[in-house]
Amino acid sequence: MEYCKTFLKWLLCLKERERTVKTAAEKLQMSMRVTAKCRYNAAVRLQRQGAFAFFTTTSLSLGLIFIPLIQSAGVSLSFTPDVLNMMQVFLAVSVLVYSVVIGTSRFEVRAETLTECGDKLKELIRSIDKDKETKIVFSNDDLAAYQERYSDIVTDTENHIRSDYGLAILEMNRDYFFCGLPKFKIFLQANIQRGFPFIVPIFLLSIEVIFITDMIGITKVLTEYL
Repeated sequence: MEYCKTFLKWLLCLKERERTVKTAAEKLQMSMRVTAKCRYNAAVRLQRQGAFAFFTTTSLSLGLIFIPLIQSAGVSLSFTPDVLNMMQVFLAVSVLVYSVVIGTSRFEVRAETLTECGDKLKELIRSIDKDKETKIVFSNDDLAAYQERYSDIVTDTENHIRSDYGLAILEMNRDYFFCGLPKFKIFLQANIQRGFPFIVPIFLLSIEVIFITDMIGITKVLTEYL
């Protein structure tokens, strides 16, 4: 019976989910740690989006090159020249669109800026820890100065999104104590939100792979319709 109660308590996470802070300085430091972790998570997210967008553009470009080359080789293909030309136009437009997306989104620059923000916040946290060695209690002026420096750092960069925060609190085991279903819910919601930007490129890559494999006779998914 006791085991069932323990399991139910873990499953529903019926306990304190956040470390209790005793002073305003600790609360400010905790907020800084969360924000720094969120900024790092946002940087990783943008780097992955940029890398996958580049991979998508490269793959579509290779498909655009492969189709006319195999046509010139005289290989028997499953699609008519009109269908092949249509697919080449589709791939060309897709490459153009993704090239514009990569150029305007500036994934690498934004990720670098967010990483720098996280580094600055860590430096500020270490500065507070160092000051704690000489000060027993921080005055209101000290806290206001730290708060101002904190605000100056975070306002220079774009904000993180909810999935970055969700993953941050799951990774910060010393400050947050999630378990069971609440932990799974946060993890699932964060990863679903992070997966949305990859839906369109994965769809385009799937169409390209299916079309090329149909074209050379390996599969027959689209041959009945085109």
